[in-house]
Amino acid sequence: MSVTKRSDFEKLGGESGLKDHIRAFVARAHNDLIIGFLFQTADLEQLVEREAQFAARHLGATMTYSGRPLGQVHGPLRINTGHFRRRHVLLANTLRERGVEEEVIERWLEAERPLLSLITTGKDCDE
Repeated sequence: MSVTKRSDFEKLGGESGLKDHIRAFVARAHNDLIIGFLFQTADLEQLVEREAQFAARHLGATMTYSGRPLGQVHGPLRINTGHFRRRHVLLANTLRERGVEEEVIERWLEAERPLLSLITTGKDCDE
């Protein structure tokens, strides 16, 4: 008997499940006292769509990312490394509360960690 291993994308519920998880995360981030200001002028549903497209690729799906280059999108926001870390905390907590397996959460965060230098100013929140 052959056992097919499910991708993290499938474990998250496919496209609709992934978007539901990201929608919950975006709502939390939008209301967060530390990074919420970064989301105040964003079209939140478009953000959910772009986040899902981007995340799906490293979660095992073949969705195409249709957004602008990440550096171009995030550069004007002057995101520091503290903001980046806070985003990861909020994402991980959201996924945990929604019952996502710890291994899936860690792989998701690990795939995003190399984006630090592309998305942030390289400075920490105390600089």
